[in-house]
Amino acid sequence: MINTEETKSLVNTVVQVRLPVRDIDESVAWYEKYFGFTHCWKTENESDLKLEPGPYLFLKRVEQPLPIQFVSEGKPYAVLCIKTSNVFECYRTFVEANEEVTEITHTWNIDRFPEFNVTDPSGNVINVANYPDLHIEGF
Repeated sequence: MINTEETKSLVNTVVQVRLPVRDIDESVAWYEKYFGFTHCWKTENESDLKLEPGPYLFLKRVEQPLPIQFVSEGKPYAVLCIKTSNVFECYRTFVEANEEVTEITHTWNIDRFPEFNVTDPSGNVINVANYPDLHIEGF
């Protein structure tokens, strides 16, 4: 059995989030263009990107990408959520580029928390949300 006090001192951060992609170059360019990720390193089959603050985004080329998402009550949910200070400008950028986006909705039906989903080139659903006044340490 794991001692929770011991666990708190042994584990302290998320280092990396991993997504399957069909094309490394295409995906790296997409995440740099739309979200401002910094390219750290890249091979033919994988790449690490960084957005401060936060863990690395590790992209791994797979032969048959299975988009990472889950469905609850018929609605797809993103595994990766991106915080923005201007969700409407971000949304407009994706729409003008003809990227696949959902309508803007409001988290928990609260007006000050607008959000939308965008689909990356490999079909992974990414949530983009505006949390300007969420007072939680780390946000």
